[in-house]
Amino acid sequence: SSGINAEYGGYHSEIAMHRLVSLVLVVWLVSVSYGKQSGVLSTNTNQVVAQINTQDGSLLEIYSTRTSPSQPWQKVLTHTGPQIVTNSSSQLVVYWDSINVNGDTMKISGHVLYMLDTNFEDSATYYNITNNYNDCMNLCNNDTKCKAWTFVRPGYQAQSARCYLASSVPTPTQNICCVSGVSGQTVTMTRTIQISESIYSPPSSEYQSVAGYIISHQAETSYNIDLVSYEDWYDYLNEPSFAYSPHIKHQPGDLSCPHWEFKAPAVILQTDDILSSIIPNVTSLSKIGLLTYPVNIDLENDLESVTSFGYGIAGSVLTMHAIYGRNDQVLQWRPSGPLRYQYFLVVSAGQTSNQGYRLISQFFWYAFGHNALISSPNLQSNYVNSSKHWLWDDWRTDTWYRFADQQYVGFQCANLSCGTLTSDRLKWAEGFGTNNDAWFNPWFQTLRTAYGWYLYGQEVNDKNSINKATSVLNLALSAPQTESGAFPGIFWLDNQNKTNWVDDSGWASTCRALPTAPALCINYYHSFSMAWTGYWMLMWLQLSNDSRILPFTENLGNFFILNQSPSGVIPSWYKPVTLTPYNHLSLINSETASCALFLIKLYEATGNKTYLTAAIKGMNFIESEVIPSRRWFDFETFVSCSQKPFEFYDMFTHQYPENNLAKIQACFAAIELYKITNDTNYLDLSQQLVDYLSLTQQIYSHPLLSPNLIGGLTTQNTDSEWSDARQGYAADVYFQIYQFTNKLEYLERGVAALRASYQVAPYENWAHTGGSQGDIPGAFSGFHWGQGSATTTLEQYNLKFRDAYVNFKYGHGVGVNGCSITQITIQNSNSLSVQIVSPYTWSRPLILVVDLVDIPLSVTVNQKNLGTFSVAQLKQGIYVKM
Repeated sequence: SSGINAEYGGYHSEIAMHRLVSLVLVVWLVSVSYGKQSGVLSTNTNQVVAQINTQDGSLLEIYSTRTSPSQPWQKVLTHTGPQIVTNSSSQLVVYWDSINVNGDTMKISGHVLYMLDTNFEDSATYYNITNNYNDCMNLCNNDTKCKAWTFVRPGYQAQSARCYLASSVPTPTQNICCVSGVSGQTVTMTRTIQISESIYSPPSSEYQSVAGYIISHQAETSYNIDLVSYEDWYDYLNEPSFAYSPHIKHQPGDLSCPHWEFKAPAVILQTDDILSSIIPNVTSLSKIGLLTYPVNIDLENDLESVTSFGYGIAGSVLTMHAIYGRNDQVLQWRPSGPLRYQYFLVVSAGQTSNQGYRLISQFFWYAFGHNALISSPNLQSNYVNSSKHWLWDDWRTDTWYRFADQQYVGFQCANLSCGTLTSDRLKWAEGFGTNNDAWFNPWFQTLRTAYGWYLYGQEVNDKNSINKATSVLNLALSAPQTESGAFPGIFWLDNQNKTNWVDDSGWASTCRALPTAPALCINYYHSFSMAWTGYWMLMWLQLSNDSRILPFTENLGNFFILNQSPSGVIPSWYKPVTLTPYNHLSLINSETASCALFLIKLYEATGNKTYLTAAIKGMNFIESEVIPSRRWFDFETFVSCSQKPFEFYDMFTHQYPENNLAKIQACFAAIELYKITNDTNYLDLSQQLVDYLSLTQQIYSHPLLSPNLIGGLTTQNTDSEWSDARQGYAADVYFQIYQFTNKLEYLERGVAALRASYQVAPYENWAHTGGSQGDIPGAFSGFHWGQGSATTTLEQYNLKFRDAYVNFKYGHGVGVNGCSITQITIQNSNSLSVQIVSPYTWSRPLILVVDLVDIPLSVTVNQKNLGTFSVAQLKQGIYVKM
């Protein structure tokens, strides 16, 4: 097309006019029984009925669903036509002409006209015509003296319609009686609805098809129009028990999700087993399109009227940290070519109550993310330093021999060789005059990074790396522990080499919630920091069998049991000296999942069922109190850079603020419980949790942002960053759950999350404000929240997945290290053929692992037969010359 192929879209329906009193476009809802033109499009599980009232051109669409052909249709959504708000006082109305149904496609055509009274009573000449405004428009267009026309609907002046022609363009006034136009000025619209039992291709029978609609819209104008908004709204005909949008609102007029927040963009509504969702087709978004027509998805769920969602053009402005308001900027629509947009509308019955989001999460990956990952074998290349087009070998060497050695500081503590991989945060965050610090908290977990360093040293037989990593464990175990088991999480070495500990930081702690300068604030013991540190002590126990670890961690476990409430919750913060819980995050605290994870690991190490009982009690709290209400409250939700009152609640979409850091911990805990108990309910819970977590994983890369952002994770519904460092933790979650489900989606999501960390290294994230304030890196938060945390995950799985991985039993695979597997063929149960592509120059052979195989295989890679290999050789990895 020679025109602008701009993804925009979306409108407001008439039923939702309670929101639109300030807008200049009105579309009047006419009962379906008055419809003169209609169309019905059906599959076994979906149906759309569209009817046009020829008296005023209004269009009503009803979207329905059912669980089986024997069941009655259930109406779910209504849509009455697009609305266009202009920058002038002129009102515009979409006047629809025709509906045509052909196979699985419905095509609806119409025009955009002025909805005005152009003072026709001053004219002496009128024509009695049919009830079609086209006759009036054609009379004017075919008359060289006619400059403007007005079509008077039947029943206003006479039983039949009338047409007035004017030799000049009069000053218009608003009147529902009429529609008017200027000779030669037209806007034509075509709306195409394609219905399908599956709007994407599931990779295997284990995945549910997603029945729904692909909505395409095209509009052409013959004259200049200054738009303010162009939105497509649907009214949800039930009261939702589950309402989700990627972002929440602070005040009326805010936008749920402008395009800067399109990581996994969807609004999701569910009532009982009925699910509905609107999803932009992100593959049609373009740089020039977004610059010209900024798009958004939005949700209105104020409980006082009909719940609605929409997609369309509207300017946005950042009003608070990651909260966007509407911006009535002028968007110029010119006759240079057609405007186009496309989105998906999911309407589905038979979904598990309040878990329909899992279908959307699955759709996101296989409609967008899967292909994006395959086409991005160089995702792990570094955008920040373009010379770093590196394989894992290079990243591992850089992480442990340059970066780790650069950050390492060794010293004596408790008569032991201690050390830290400094975070360099105390001077920046607290104003201390030193950067020789060690942080043992949920973000900057020095002990976890040291664990990865140890694994690397063990694999390459580097005793220096092993010794330095072990010195960090010595430091962690030297933390001063109270008699009841609590311990501080931040260490620093002052200029006199004196060791110092502080319970928590003024950054992202209770201090952020108090009207007190951080330097004057009392720092409390933090359960999340202690639990995550204790977990990694127990992971270290598997490496070093250090006799100090169990006494230290058992004391901590007893502290959590002592403070666990009957509900199962474990409070977040504890006051110094008294060790009584701080009031915030004491009744509803999703950090309980991190404590449960630690207690599970402690049970594994000790066999003491008291710890397992407390862990199950904690996860029961997560299931009963956190998941249903989605109150994923942890410290980061309220007291990080996105500060808000602890009682904050979005009354406009009816959602709580929620963060994904504790979601990751809950995923870990659920899969660990499955490993121990073999109870498949915990395996199901782990997938329920990780599918919800996946709504924060990026399934496409924003055209206006420079790095490749596929697979990275954002943080919460009140923050905006792309590719945040927590993706290194999430990769670990995906890999663990994959090992028990063998679902390709989780394996691919894990690989994408791991690779995404290196694209923006060494920074914490990209475009912290979503991109609206610049295509720039986020802060450098330190070694442990970026390259160090990602490479630790890499070390945990490097020997299992190597460079490329094939699951022979399930017939799938993924390129892990700088490559993509594009095809797998299994013949006669003993022959494997794989296609592997890579943009890199390999100085060594690629290592291909073939797993879940119990017989020798003949292996062919890129049309070259490599021979027949034993089961042991296949699992260890075979060499492939690239």
